[in-house]
Parts: sequence; structure tokens; C-alpha cells
Amino acid sequence: MIIDARTVSQHADISADICIVGGGAAGITIALELIDASLDVVLLESGGETSDAATQMLYAGESVGLSHVPLDAARSRFLGGSTNCWGGWCRPLDPIDFEARSGMPGSGWPLAYDDLKPYYEQAHKLLELGPNDYTTAFWQSGLTQQRVSLFPIQGDDMVNVINQLSPPTRFGQVYYPRLAQARKLRVFLNANVTELQANATASKVDCVQVATLDGVRFCVTPRLVVLACGGIENARLLLVSNGVQSAGLGNGNDLVGRYFMDHPRVRWTKVRLGDQRKYRRLYDGSLALTRRRVRSRDLRLAAHLAPSVRQQREAQLPNSRTYLVANYASVSAAYGVLKVMWHRMHDRKKFGVPLSNLLVEAARNVPLLLRHAPQACFSVIDNRLNPDFVRREFHLVTICEPVPNPDSRVTLSTERDMLGLNQARLDWRMGDLDRQNLKRTCDLIRHETERQGFLIPVGPWQNPVETWPEGVEGCWHHMGTTRMSADPKRGVVDADCRVHGVSNLFVAGSSVFPTVGSDFPTITTVALALRLSKTLQAFMGLMQAGVTIA
Repeated sequence: MIIDARTVSQHADISADICIVGGGAAGITIALELIDASLDVVLLESGGETSDAATQMLYAGESVGLSHVPLDAARSRFLGGSTNCWGGWCRPLDPIDFEARSGMPGSGWPLAYDDLKPYYEQAHKLLELGPNDYTTAFWQSGLTQQRVSLFPIQGDDMVNVINQLSPPTRFGQVYYPRLAQARKLRVFLNANVTELQANATASKVDCVQVATLDGVRFCVTPRLVVLACGGIENARLLLVSNGVQSAGLGNGNDLVGRYFMDHPRVRWTKVRLGDQRKYRRLYDGSLALTRRRVRSRDLRLAAHLAPSVRQQREAQLPNSRTYLVANYASVSAAYGVLKVMWHRMHDRKKFGVPLSNLLVEAARNVPLLLRHAPQACFSVIDNRLNPDFVRREFHLVTICEPVPNPDSRVTLSTERDMLGLNQARLDWRMGDLDRQNLKRTCDLIRHETERQGFLIPVGPWQNPVETWPEGVEGCWHHMGTTRMSADPKRGVVDADCRVHGVSNLFVAGSSVFPTVGSDFPTITTVALALRLSKTLQAFMGLMQAGVTIA
């Protein structure tokens, strides 16, 4: 059932078997998996069914490191979390991404690709994707029918990589009926968690303190707790829960908030395609605006270039993704606004989102749209019609896997939010090895595409790190701040996503990633949440049998 937390009695004490904090992709996935488990589950979501400015501002914080989008603009704080602003790009991590690798300090997950493989299969259903097969051979016949083609790569240094695109699935809207109808699941909206109150030894969470913006305060007393608030908020909530441990709950080894990662992205050389008709729809990321992606087997697909696994091992290269964006998309500030508005219109048609929400957002962006009207209009027309006779220029865009860095971190600011909690302070950093990795990756792409001729440079090839770190952008992927490791001195959670030293506290989401692959954290977030739901049921079974969980 769905409950407005503002209607809860002041200072109420609500008991539950499992309390999930956060109603995004991870939190809703776990809740859905527990619906039929005969467990009393509470899900606490900070926002309501739609966005509101006051709740969104609870994400506000400082950014003192590399240039990053404002923290309150990088996430959506209402039911469904950031699936409400997600573009839908999906691809599981590759098996090599789980390995401890030479040239990637801090790499190595305490689980393997095969441990997640069955959960990736389930994640495809939740994300409304097609078959869990990303081999180019599987999709080749469908691509041929669509009269598009993968780049004709020769040799084994560089490969084509297939991605699938979710509609995108808005978890709060798509799964609202199941959440509302579940008998033993209570979803509290407008419920902001202010503290995880621990016992005297900080070895167990006794109570989850909750507050609404209009002053209602209550607590949830659970047997198990799951944090599913995102890569920054998971760390922030552990750090502000410092009533017993002054450094924050689960932070005995000063690791909570460290190893923050985003995927660094750089636009570099301009190119033309040897054959636009054959290649553009697969490789041009700007086509996401009008959803003119390749359809194969009635599914949306895209492709990118990457170093082969052999090349990653032998040259000690990180995983990466290189694709194209039409040149106008990189120079028109209105392009991003148009993408958001396009998705909002789609959501209104599909889910009945109020027209007033769309009008408010449109009004807020009118000055920007007017200022860039010529480029914006051209981008929409060109994306929609995609005429073959237009000789477009494209930017190469490369996204590299970042190196885990303990000095890249989330800490607490001295500024406080409307609930009195310290805001987050983000210090995003990358080191010289990241710069070298990006340069060597782009050198490989340049050498292979120049040798094989399917991309034609417009002018001289550019150095992608000439102004490092200026020109490097993030992808809004917040990861790594409660990293996973079997060793408490190297990670915050273990392979079961349980916080080291806190017997009943688990963390879900991309904050547990030790390394992050080339892109697309959502599908792995969902797969890990599916796996965690099984772990939670196993723990509850032991507890119900009278076994003490240490």
C-alpha cells in the first residue's frame, strides 16, 4: 500500500521485518521481490509521486573537486528515483570488469560475473529489455533487415559493442500498481530518513528515524535495513548517523564516502562517416532525442567502439566506450533541454503525467530555448527525418573506466538542509593514470579507425587530454562510495552487500561498485538488488529460526 508519511502520527513507532530506504531502481526492485515473501516490508521514499522543488533541494551540496553538475540537478528525488530522468542505456558489466587487473589499482570484486549472470537475466524483464544476449552475431540479421551495419572492423584490437535501450522504464510509474496493491508492503512517501540509530556498540541498527518537511517525526524499528539512496546519499546518511561512532556508522576504517567515481567523458576530434545511412543510427548518441534508434526484434539498439578484452589485458587499458554525437548536439545548449522535454512528453502520453508538470518545465526553459532556437530546431528536424543527403560532422566521444581513487570522496559540509542534516560535499578527483588511460584509449581508436577508413577526420586529429582536466565531463553516475570488498580494511560492505561490523545493515545500488566498467550502471544496480533480495530472505529465514546473526 502507499501511505503519505505526513499523515503518520507524531512520534509513532512502526515495526517491520525489513526497512528499505530509497524508492529508486534498487529499492523498488527489492520491494517487488519481497512482495510474495510473507515479510512485513517498509519502503521509505523521500519524495512523492511527482517532483517538487522543496524535496529536490534536499540533494543540494557542495562540489569542490573537478567540475560536476550541481548535486541537486543530477538526481530525481521522487518515487522511482533517477529512473525518472534516465535515458535507458543498458549493458551488463563485462566479465573482465570483475577481475583484479594489472594497471587498474583497487580493482577486483569479491564476486564474479557468473554470480550476477542469472540476475542480469531477471533485470532484463524489470527494465523491459530484450534477450540477455549482447553478441553482435545474435543481432546481425535484424540489423541487416534495418539496412544498418556495424563498422567493418578488421583485426582484434578494437571491437563493436552492442547496447540495448530500455523504453526507459520509470520504476515509480510502471510498478506503482504492484506497490500499491501489495498487502504486506507499506510505501511511505515524503518520508526523509534523518538517522540510522545504532545500538551502544554500533553493531546493529535499532531504529530508522524519519521526518517530513512539514514536521512529522516517527521511527521505523526493523530487523534488517537496506540503504538504497544512491551513490552520494548512501554515504551521506552513514556519515550523519554518528550518534555512536563519531566518524559515522560503518566507518571504522574511514572508507565511507571514499572512492567516489563518475565516468569521465570527453568530446574530441570531428569526423565524418564513410556511409551515414549504414552507420549513423547505431553509433550517433544524439539520436536518442527522438528515439530513432535501430530496432531489431522490436527492440532498440545502439553500438559503440571499445578495446578488445585481449587489448585491455595486454596493453593494460581500462574498459571504455567511444561513440558519435552530431556536431550541433555538442554546440547547442538547448539540445539537453529538448531531450528532457521529449522524454517528459513521452511519459505524459504513456503514464498520464499531468500536463501542468510539462508546462512548468517548459516555461522554466523558454529563455534558453529561444536563445538557441536555430540550432535546436535544426537538431529536432535532422534527428526526426535523418535525411541521407545531409553531410554531417560528428564529434567522437570517449568514456573511460575511472581508476578507483580513495581521495575522490564524499564528506559532510558545514551547510545544512531543511531537516538540519549536513549537506554532502563532493570532491571528485582523477589522477594522472586516468589521463594516461584516456590518451592511450583515444590513440587506439584513432589508429584503428584511420587505418580502416570508416571514419574520416575533419582536420587534424585532436589530443583529447591537451587541456586536462578541463573539457572532461561526468555522466551523472555516482558510484563507489560504499565499495564492496571481503576485507573490511578495503571496503564498506562484503560480497552480500552487508556493512562490515553492522549485523543488520545492507547497502544497495552503485555505491557498492569497486570498479565501474565503461558505462551504464543501472542494469548492474538492478541485478545486484535482485541478488540482495535473495540474501535478505535467507537472513530473515535464519532470524525466524532463532539463529543470531553476528
